[in-house]
Amino acid sequence: MAYSEDGRSMSDVMKRIESAMNRCKKEKNASDARDFKLLLAQIRVMEEKPYLCQGIIYTLMRKREEAEKKFEQFKKLVPKNHPYREYFIDNMFATKFFSDKVDTEKAWSRS
Repeated sequence: MAYSEDGRSMSDVMKRIESAMNRCKKEKNASDARDFKLLLAQIRVMEEKPYLCQGIIYTLMRKREEAEKKFEQFKKLVPKNHPYREYFIDNMFATKFFSDKVDTEKAWSRS
C-alpha cells in the first residue's frame, strides 16, 4: 500500500520480496522465507488472484476442471508449514464435498 501511494510499481515490490525470500532460503531462515511467501500471497489476493476463493466459486459453478487448477495454484503458494494450511485445505475439501452432495441430492430427486 505504501508503494502504491508513493507511485511505485507493484512489480518492484514483488521483485524485492522475492529477492529477500531467496536470501532467506540461502541462509536457511525458513521462518522469514515463509513470511515472505505469505506476503506474496497477500499481494496476489490484492491483485485479484485469490486462488482458493476462485477454486471454491468454480466448484459451486460446477466447473470442476477450472476449480482444480485454482486449487492446485493455491496449494503451491501456501507454505507446507503454514499454521493455517490445514484449515485452508479443509475448506477446499469441504467445498468439493458440499458440491458433490448437492449433485447427488439433485440426481436422487430426479429419479
